[in-house]
Amino acid sequence: MKRPLFKSGVAENLLRICRFVLPAVLAFSAVAASAQQIGGTVGNMQPQQQTKQPSLVGQWRGVSGRITITIVIQPNGQYSQLAEMGTVMTTQSGPYKLVAPNIIAFSVTNWAPKTMPVYHATGTVGGYYTQQPLVKPPGAVDTYVFKGANTVVLTDQMTHGSITMTRVQ
Repeated sequence: MKRPLFKSGVAENLLRICRFVLPAVLAFSAVAASAQQIGGTVGNMQPQQQTKQPSLVGQWRGVSGRITITIVIQPNGQYSQLAEMGTVMTTQSGPYKLVAPNIIAFSVTNWAPKTMPVYHATGTVGGYYTQQPLVKPPGAVDTYVFKGANTVVLTDQMTHGSITMTRVQ
């Protein structure tokens, strides 16, 4: 019959060893990181080569539920987005900014539609429509992770919802 780890002394021995091993590993990691920052090496370790990340510039398309989203990211710092579900569509556009590694912020300066028809009933029969203004959509701050040169996953920092986008052009 096996004894539980916490009664057999194995856990105590492991913790005793970890008191010495973990600080040694951390110290070695710190030395290696410092050496890499100044372009050196530690032992047989070579500095990591920075891999060039694919560009976000281009046209991307993804599907979330029944909504198809197309985003065009231009090299001049502007973007446009089209969301379609059947015959209904919305657009928004504005500047984007790469605010940190793998984080992009979208600001909305133009959007459509800007109004929405609202029906007003007048009694039991009949009524009329008016146009009510729609508020400006909020911008978004997304993290992005490339899953290849032509696939990227965007995750909204506020809602934590994700969409996989595929490069169209």
